[in-house]
Amino acid sequence: MTLEQKYDQWERIARLVYEDAIRATQASRKQTKKLKFYLDALTKYEAAKYEAAKMASEERPEDSDTKEGLLKAGLILNRAREELRH
Repeated sequence: MTLEQKYDQWERIARLVYEDAIRATQASRKQTKKLKFYLDALTKYEAAKYEAAKMASEERPEDSDTKEGLLKAGLILNRAREELRH
């Protein structure tokens, strides 16, 4: 193998390593985005549960807005879980 061929081989290896690093970075960013979405949804869901529990402990009649908020937060949380599975 000539010196030029060795240089070409090392250049190809370096390019493959670089491309793999780029792919890994993109995958990491995508996963981070999914986790952020999931945590936001979980936070909203927990806040809605807290509000519902607070209202129940104060012996107020159920507020339809809080109930709807809890249902919406649950749907968002389920969607986030599905995204994380992919």
